[in-house]
Amino acid sequence: MARDQKRSEKLNRRSFLKTAGAAVTATAGLGVASKGVAANEYETITVGAGETKNITVGDGETFENKLIDQSASGASVMIEASGSDWTIRNVGFKGGCSAKNFGSFSMIPSVSSGSKGLIENVYMGDGVETNSANEAEPGAVWVNANTPHEGELTFRHVNIQKYANNGLYASGPGAAQGAGAGGPVKVEECYCANNDIANVRLGTPDSYVKDSVIENTGSEVHHPNGPNKRGIWGWYVPITVENCDVSVTEYEAINGGFHGGEVVVKNSQVEGPTSGSVKTQSVGSNPKTKIPKKVPQSAEQAAKGN
Repeated sequence: MARDQKRSEKLNRRSFLKTAGAAVTATAGLGVASKGVAANEYETITVGAGETKNITVGDGETFENKLIDQSASGASVMIEASGSDWTIRNVGFKGGCSAKNFGSFSMIPSVSSGSKGLIENVYMGDGVETNSANEAEPGAVWVNANTPHEGELTFRHVNIQKYANNGLYASGPGAAQGAGAGGPVKVEECYCANNDIANVRLGTPDSYVKDSVIENTGSEVHHPNGPNKRGIWGWYVPITVENCDVSVTEYEAINGGFHGGEVVVKNSQVEGPTSGSVKTQSVGSNPKTKIPKKVPQSAEQAAKGN
């Protein structure tokens, strides 16, 4: 079982800067703040073998209608979004992330205080490349605790599968700002499956998961310290799970007891064990784990904005 120490809440800054410094920085040609993209049209960003490409999204920018092809051996992409009122929309990652070092994530967002960020219609379902033991280290999304996340961040219609170091890892700001601080992370109509350590991990005030599906289907991808594929993990503060279907029977479907965390589950269907502080209201045990209708099921579908 994975043993997540307190230090894992803060991305190793030295490793992060080393990764970013070695990365190939995206140019304007990649279409950040793109405008006028017609329906079903998208740009393909191809990452070469052994290459890491870094894409940044800043204040008021929109990164949209992109197919990121990282299917070459050793290829990976990291999108870092920060600042105020930015959007990542209609983006598909094709091929598993091949990053090898600890602290690698495909997406690292944060939002400035008093502002909003939106990640919508994104496909990250191809996960990570693994070694012969089905081990890997990269995670999908890490909400940045080094560049403080203090605003409102929404994930909507996002597909995250088969990552080793958490699927949606959003508890860090709750520690970096002092336990119980940081901006809310709102997860709406998403699908997360077979991500090790946790499929969704929240830890800031007013954070929630709504209208989403979370499951494990027996995929063997795991972190070297795993597997421990929790469904939803709550840290530091109360978070809400509402109208969700969760099926995690080998591990904890809901864990609400870490550093004062609590999970309130409402009007949901949960199959699998719970631990820690978990409160339920109108909760059954027969989840329907079909991918939500508006969640993209391929990189191409996401990039087209269907």
